[in-house]
Amino acid sequence: MNPVMLPVYIIAIVVGIPVISGTVTKIVKIIYADREEVRKRSRDYDNEAVLRMETDIRDLRRRVENLETILLELDRRK
Repeated sequence: MNPVMLPVYIIAIVVGIPVISGTVTKIVKIIYADREEVRKRSRDYDNEAVLRMETDIRDLRRRVENLETILLELDRRK
């Protein structure tokens, strides 16, 4: 190892390690944040779908009850 280059190596290590670790940390945060955003959008979409299904089921139940009432009235008239 060349003694003249020793300070250069030390400076490269002292500056390089924080820069590399900071870059890796930022990349991991970006990837994690993107995944979390996708999960949140998926949860929101699923919640909306469940709410729509609940509303549709209530409407269907009301329609069936109305049809039952109509059929009972028809039977009573006969």
